[in-house]
Amino acid sequence: MLKLTSLIVNRGVALGQIATVFVAIIPTFLEIALPMSALLGVMLAFARMCGDSEVVVFKASGVGLASFLKPLGVFALGIGLVSLLVSCVLRPWGFDTLSTALFDIARSKSTSGLSEGGFNKLGDITLYAERIDYSTGALTRVIVDDKRDSAQRKVVVAKRGLIVADEVAQTISLLLADGIAHESLDGKYTRTAFVSNSLSVNPAELREDTKKGISARELTTSRLKEVILEYKMLLRTTDVPELEVFGQKLSRGELQKKYRRAKVEHGQRFSLPCASVIMTFIGFAIGIMSPRTQRSWGAGFAATLGLVVFMLYYGIFSIGLALADGGKMHVGLALWLPNIVAAIIAAILVRKITSEQWNSVSEGVFNTLARVAEWIKSKRAARPV
Repeated sequence: MLKLTSLIVNRGVALGQIATVFVAIIPTFLEIALPMSALLGVMLAFARMCGDSEVVVFKASGVGLASFLKPLGVFALGIGLVSLLVSCVLRPWGFDTLSTALFDIARSKSTSGLSEGGFNKLGDITLYAERIDYSTGALTRVIVDDKRDSAQRKVVVAKRGLIVADEVAQTISLLLADGIAHESLDGKYTRTAFVSNSLSVNPAELREDTKKGISARELTTSRLKEVILEYKMLLRTTDVPELEVFGQKLSRGELQKKYRRAKVEHGQRFSLPCASVIMTFIGFAIGIMSPRTQRSWGAGFAATLGLVVFMLYYGIFSIGLALADGGKMHVGLALWLPNIVAAIIAAILVRKITSEQWNSVSEGVFNTLARVAEWIKSKRAARPV
């Protein structure tokens, strides 16, 4: 929020553009917030019911805890579908909208994305300016490294500069004054002093995906599946050091990396929505506790326990995501193993709670650990001296 406010106050970016950026990043947070809210919401609801002895009344009326599983299943299905919508539709839309919005900001306010006193990457152009006037686009003590033409390298040093955006021609011009241009063409070096000079840049050259190719996270799910198949078919090509991929030449290693990242992105879109369903039942199991425990510890105990559970899950999921992205682990195993483990734990906890073998998860875990400790103690006592 501070960075977005700085763009409005200090760099003159329109409020509407910032609002678009803010809306575009919301689905990324929702993807994580929905599983956590499903866990905490269900858990706090049942913790409150236990604290008010409503669960005791249900049991006394002949209504067991297993009867709650059907409405829980309906709720889990609903939250799972919403999570699936966020992951497969809203999140790719958000990244694509964010990319477009940032590009429009760069085009309309060419200096808004620049930092004074540092080297700024603008596609194949590197720009340095000691001072930048964000309201007028004026630059002081400028260095420009132009690598757009691989056969003609150009470095320009100027005392002053001005960035001007032409919305009609959709070009960004860098007007330079009192400088020297250093050029290398066909192995020959030339040095030219000038009073005024200009560099014209097509805004499309400033877009990240123009240089790096397709970004998997911005693609729709159907298009992402097509891209994965295209990558897979290209990788089957033998004895070709470089491959042409969407107008871009890539080595086999670079293509393999893009293929792996696309598979990770596709798997992630379905893995986290499944977590929302699982977390609903884990929240139900953790939320059931005796009225005395609930009154002693309050809802804060259940909330803390739920946050710990979710952080453990997401920590394992993040590790698997990093291993899959780095090629250290199979993508399917890395993304779905946390869900499989969480589903097994949820099934065990729900079974123990609904069958009333455990009065609460905390009590059951403590009793189990106590029995394990007693068993270890008895084994040690049985050893011959």
